[in-house]
Amino acid sequence: MKKTLNAILITLFLTVTAAGTSVMAAESTLKILAPWQGHGEVFKVAPNKVKVVGSFDGIMYIDNGKGDLDAAVFMCPGTEYIDLDTKKATIQADCVITKGGEKGKEKIAYATLKAKGQVGALDGDFQLIGGEGKWKGISGGGKVSIRTALGDIAQNKKTGEIINKAAGLAVWPAFKVSIP
Repeated sequence: MKKTLNAILITLFLTVTAAGTSVMAAESTLKILAPWQGHGEVFKVAPNKVKVVGSFDGIMYIDNGKGDLDAAVFMCPGTEYIDLDTKKATIQADCVITKGGEKGKEKIAYATLKAKGQVGALDGDFQLIGGEGKWKGISGGGKVSIRTALGDIAQNKKTGEIINKAAGLAVWPAFKVSIP
């Protein structure tokens, strides 16, 4: 009877401790500014529509950030569709966010981005979908505004390939993140 009671108490203690640990994840609301640059290939996919396949990357600067949440590097491969008549655009991308550290202490997070608007001014949703290393179990998300300040399109005369280069700023005014 005493062994059974001890086993029940140990099980109860471990269950409460495990539940308390998962509830005690550090949650923060961050303001993030991220200058970015991108490049890609442009394909005409309809009489009035182009598809840009490429990536953009930069550094996320966290306003008043400290420690794990001061800055991080990001890279987002994705696809943008542009209606040439209305100048409406949509983008969908998968993002990798990294913060260096000592070997074995790297921090990696994964996210999805969906945005729409006019060429040069897109608003959308950015959601963390998981992580690795010290950011394993990371979650959160928020609204993002993506602005393009500079853009250039060039055609390779040998291949006919059209290349797009751009630079701008992404802003997350209230990004919620939880790190276990």
